Amino acid sequence: GTGIGGVIGVFLKNKGSKVMSRVLSFAGGVMVGIVAFEMVPEAVSETIVDGKQWTGVLIAVSSVVVGILSIYGLNKLLDVLENVRETHRKPAELHHETAIIAIALHNFPEGMAIGASGLADKSAGILVAIMIAIHDIPEGMTISAPLAGGGVGAWKAIGLTALAGFATVIGAGIGLLVGGLGAIATGICMGFAGGAMLYVTFCEILPQATLMEEGRVPAVSMLVGIVCTMLFVYLF
Repeated sequence: GTGIGGVIGVFLKNKGSKVMSRVLSFAGGVMVGIVAFEMVPEAVSETIVDGKQWTGVLIAVSSVVVGILSIYGLNKLLDVLENVRETHRKPAELHHETAIIAIALHNFPEGMAIGASGLADKSAGILVAIMIAIHDIPEGMTISAPLAGGGVGAWKAIGLTALAGFATVIGAGIGLLVGGLGAIATGICMGFAGGAMLYVTFCEILPQATLMEEGRVPAVSMLVGIVCTMLFVYLF
């Protein structure tokens, strides 16, 4: 998905920020839908102890919070290393969010979600993988388009973009290893990954999209992504 997005981004490098804003917002909606309708319910069911649902809810919610805080800490570290202020007012100030290392860090928990969910339920793992691949297409576009627009060769831009997506494969391996420790470990892994994905969506993707295009269109695009994911999860 990231590599495909890289190819598209090279061709859309001069199409303006509105297109990028809308596809980013839609991708964010897909991410929220995956977490809300697939990952969190699965995490709760995997962490129920002695038939007590409240234990599953408590463990899953705690894992989500830890995932959110972890990605928050990583982004704070990136801000410090690149001397970027936390409050962004211009798209140019978001350059570190499209850096290959930052995208790779964001892709890692997505891979964990694929590995853990696939271990718990093969069909669920395939579904999560497909939806994350769809989400990664516009994410790849946000890497390759600025590179191509800045004069980097098309093949090099696509290759670097695909490289950022390799973190998903590593994360999937970690998800399989951790999930293999037992059902509770699988649920914790899925909750952690879900929290990380929610942070990326609401604190990275949506702010970036709204800076690229003012108004309600980014929010509406995100809602469309959520609804489409809900339909996909429950119909297929």
